[in-house]
Amino acid sequence: MVYICCFSLTVFAQTQFVVSGKVIGADKEPIIGATIQDKANKIGVISDINGNFSIKASSRNATLHVSYIGMKSTEVKVEGKSTLTIVLEENTVKIDEVVVTALGIKREAKALGYAVSSVNNETLTAGNEQNVMSAISGKVAGVDISSTTAGPSGSTRVIIRGNSQLSGSNQPLYVIDGMPVDNTELEGAGKWGGYDYGDVLSSLNPDDIENISILKGPSASALYGSRASNGVVLITTKSAGKKKGIGVEFSSNLSIVKLLSNFDDYQRVYGQGRDGRPPMSPETASNTSQVSWGGKLDPSLEANIYNGELRNYGNVNNNILSFFRTGITTTNAVAFNKTNDNTSFRVSISDMRNWDIVPESDLNRTSVSFKGSAKMTKRLTVEAQGTYSYETVKNRPALSDSPSNIGNALIGIAPNFDQKWLAANYKDEAGRYNDWNGDKYRINPYWVINEMSNKSKRDRLMGQGRVYYSFMDCLQASFKAGLDSYTFRFTDFTPMYTPGFVDGLMKEMTNNVMQYNFEMMLRFQKRFKDFDVSAFAGGNVMRYEYESMIQTGQSQVIPDLQDITNYSSIETEHALVRKAVRSLFGQVSLGYKELIYIDATFRNDVSSTLSASNRSYFYPSVSGSLIFSNLFEHKDWLTFGKLRGSWAKVGGDTSPYQLQLEYGLKAYTNKGTSLGYIASGSVPNANLKPTSTYSFEVGLDVRFFDNRLGLDLTYYQQTTKDQILSLPLSQATGYKRAVINAGEIANKGIEASLSFVPVKTKNFTWDASVNFAKNYNEVVKLHDEVKDFELASARWANASIYASEGQPYGVIVGKKLKRTEKGDVIFENGLPTFDDKVSVLGNGNYDFTLGFRNAFTYKNLSMSVLFDMKFGADIYSMSAMQSHVNGTSKETLEGRQEWYRSEQKRQSAGVPAGNWIATGGYVGKGVMAIKNDDGEMMYVPNNVCVDPAKYWQALQTTSPEPFIYDNSFVKLREISLSYTCPKKWFVHTPIESITLSAYGRNLLLIYSNVDNIDPESSYNNGNGQGFEYGSLPSRRTFGFGINVKF
Repeated sequence: MVYICCFSLTVFAQTQFVVSGKVIGADKEPIIGATIQDKANKIGVISDINGNFSIKASSRNATLHVSYIGMKSTEVKVEGKSTLTIVLEENTVKIDEVVVTALGIKREAKALGYAVSSVNNETLTAGNEQNVMSAISGKVAGVDISSTTAGPSGSTRVIIRGNSQLSGSNQPLYVIDGMPVDNTELEGAGKWGGYDYGDVLSSLNPDDIENISILKGPSASALYGSRASNGVVLITTKSAGKKKGIGVEFSSNLSIVKLLSNFDDYQRVYGQGRDGRPPMSPETASNTSQVSWGGKLDPSLEANIYNGELRNYGNVNNNILSFFRTGITTTNAVAFNKTNDNTSFRVSISDMRNWDIVPESDLNRTSVSFKGSAKMTKRLTVEAQGTYSYETVKNRPALSDSPSNIGNALIGIAPNFDQKWLAANYKDEAGRYNDWNGDKYRINPYWVINEMSNKSKRDRLMGQGRVYYSFMDCLQASFKAGLDSYTFRFTDFTPMYTPGFVDGLMKEMTNNVMQYNFEMMLRFQKRFKDFDVSAFAGGNVMRYEYESMIQTGQSQVIPDLQDITNYSSIETEHALVRKAVRSLFGQVSLGYKELIYIDATFRNDVSSTLSASNRSYFYPSVSGSLIFSNLFEHKDWLTFGKLRGSWAKVGGDTSPYQLQLEYGLKAYTNKGTSLGYIASGSVPNANLKPTSTYSFEVGLDVRFFDNRLGLDLTYYQQTTKDQILSLPLSQATGYKRAVINAGEIANKGIEASLSFVPVKTKNFTWDASVNFAKNYNEVVKLHDEVKDFELASARWANASIYASEGQPYGVIVGKKLKRTEKGDVIFENGLPTFDDKVSVLGNGNYDFTLGFRNAFTYKNLSMSVLFDMKFGADIYSMSAMQSHVNGTSKETLEGRQEWYRSEQKRQSAGVPAGNWIATGGYVGKGVMAIKNDDGEMMYVPNNVCVDPAKYWQALQTTSPEPFIYDNSFVKLREISLSYTCPKKWFVHTPIESITLSAYGRNLLLIYSNVDNIDPESSYNNGNGQGFEYGSLPSRRTFGFGINVKF
């Protein structure tokens, strides 16, 4: 018996053969986490932090299968060797593409049961766009990116798969290297005017970014909790890389900024004045600088202008264009990196300077970043990184309905009125404002840029530290601590004598934001024969603090002294907001034979903004994928095929201080004692419960012919319920609004990405891709007593943006033109009639979007071309409305000469206007009601001639319908060309590579339905999209760059 046992042990020892070794890449750097599996007994291990492994093979002749995400799998025969060095090559076919997912974890894309889109640095920086998110416009399906016309100092609005929040932000959570950052936008422009103050993304240097991953649905973003209910944008910054030694990289770019178009396609027949006559005195000239109902333009004539001078009455070419200057943007950056066996770090410094197309408007931004890691022991790794940016902006342009909005002043100038005349006469000898148009809501643009001023400073510090400890090859613990802090200071100066502010005004605003994140996580990863198992669990604590101080000074004491203490009346507003969220989260992932993958996640948040009974809320998600291409043995035509599906629930909290009344102190006192008051205008609700979002998603990912053709399809449904809203109340209650849980919004849609390689030879490759997205949105339910929720309004134009039950989110509403059952407009006395109640007139959201990108590579020369297309949205252009009222629109020419002739006949005949039937004029297209011979009402074509000026002016404050346009457009968004010099040029030099580039961005507006504005012009970046007023011309950029690596 003893003999038999010894014999058995001997045989077992002979069959169990221990193999040790190291897994490295083509660059000879170790690969951490590679899977090594014996094909016979299915025993598998994972390489450690140095790439080392040890496995008990089934025999001396065993075959090992070695794989790692993003690398080509390989099989190695042991052949009796006890030590192996295994080299893995990069997978150029990208079946095993690696993407960054929630919590910064890198995973194979094929294992995911939900859609994730990625943009690499090369694609991101092709057009040298300085705003990170604007740079990916048109490059990702299902992501709608827009911005105001504020230029490089402005913010970006990013909406993933439609709007889902009635109040608060619909924008995603931004996560930089695994840590959430604050991207809260200050209250910007609206119906009372204002500015675009920019956002966190404007302080990031695109050259420092390695990759952007976009988690589109709740299934992808659920692990980030309630902050991620609108999706997540994961930004991964560059690190030192694996190459040992010291590296230096320098890049420099120079961009020339022009207007996208002149935007001056107006009538050039009639000039300044009224009733067909030019201004005959300085008084009438002062009130008609922006009124073009005068006489016919004639360069041989002269007419009065606002200061009493006589000026030529001919047409002025390029009148709007000549106000703006050629903008210039320079960017310079240098990066240093060093890597050795145990440490690596990267330091970068960048400087960006912009002189905008708006005169006297400039921006300077400097940023410094550091990222490093150190292997303290075999099992302990420490990482740290930080970014500091300092930005100054001089004279952000005013937007929307601001009296100082330059666009509002320029769009109405009469075609004979040279805007350059305003430059020399905007103030008198005493420094007082010269009135040029009799309108305090449209200030002389030269007074705005030379006398009024604003300036801002933004300091931002983002940093984090991470510690990783490996208990064993398959078990790792990590701890992260992150800080996001910034201070924003803004000063707005309005001098004495400014219309509407004759005594002067000054506003100083300081905002401080601090956000801390602390996170611990334990992660397990191991292969058991045919099964890949990974799991992690952890916790997060987030603390957020926002403090605001606003001082407003009125009645300036000493002229020209810009100091808040130089005002006789100073009001101070102070706000302090604090919030905390504590969370537990976890995920379990299973994979079987690289065929089936299943993920299940959970998260539980405890929010300080909800009551004790509701502040803890739990939400799960589940997703899976089937790699059906692995079911077929002979599939030369099918490179890869995957079906995926997911379901998720995500909770959401609210802003602080909604549960109880807020109290404050008045600025004045009674007998030395400050008086208190109820600061909140809303009825609080101590029983608020979390918002819930439910999502379902299915998708198909197929690739053919060695990745020459690929298609990714996604269908999704998403419903957000129990939204936390502030609904209007009767003021008889003593409050303006009440905070309640109400509202349900549904989104559903499809996304498609098609990639193909039409041509691929030894030296030439043509890559093409098309992305398509269509989202259908509906406000399913608001409240039993409230059917409409206002998102935005135009204060004098009788138009609003609503969320209305049964309608898409963000419809444009206003009084509609009265029509017959056949749709004909009903006229009365030659003017259109209007409904008494408001109706839906349009929808500010796009039906579908398209992006089409082509990339060509010939040897060392590369070129890419991007077209960006959006269709189906509507826009109420108040600029167009104003041009009709002022008489500059080409449409106002119809009937004008006929009306003037009719008036001449009337005056010659001595007939009062009320007794005269016009013989010519504007005849509106529609019908009018008359009585037939039987006394019954009937409709006949309208034939009443009216003064065109009165016709268009009648529409100014009654119905926006005639000025709502289809806002579809097609743009040539980007072209880039780059050449990398051959390496042989730099033999025996420290230079590693030199790349020269030329680029253009926002180059051409190919198709649009709205005259004289960029279709992407927007009132603001808030939830109420669909308004435009006084938009500045959009910017077109051309530039050149150089990148040198040592």
